[in-house]
Amino acid sequence: MHATLLYAAALLATVTALTHSILGERRLIGPILGETAPGPVILKGSLARKILRFAWHVTSLAWIAQAAVLVIIATLPPDTQGPPIVVVTGLSFLLMAVVSIAISRGRHVGWPLLAAVGIAALAAVMWKS
Repeated sequence: MHATLLYAAALLATVTALTHSILGERRLIGPILGETAPGPVILKGSLARKILRFAWHVTSLAWIAQAAVLVIIATLPPDTQGPPIVVVTGLSFLLMAVVSIAISRGRHVGWPLLAAVGIAALAAVMWKS
């Protein structure tokens, strides 16, 4: 596998995760959970608010964990690297990008980064170093 592309995919996944947490908190989660925000009664409950915020940020944490796995694989000797793990990671990011495009009709800002992670990971598998 091509280590540089694995590192690129890991970096892009980390940037995506940090952007997701920071911008999501500022532009979506914070306003939705604000004290004066209108909304369903369920969002007024303390537990629901904590779970929603946790679920949002744990998604970012999962992407950082996937990035760490890509870095670990990049550091392994070529004969011990796990292409299936990288393929599944790449395909999962591509699927997230496609769903993001479909649901938002291309207006969600995150789909290009999600797609870039997936493409870099899959290219790392296909491009032998």
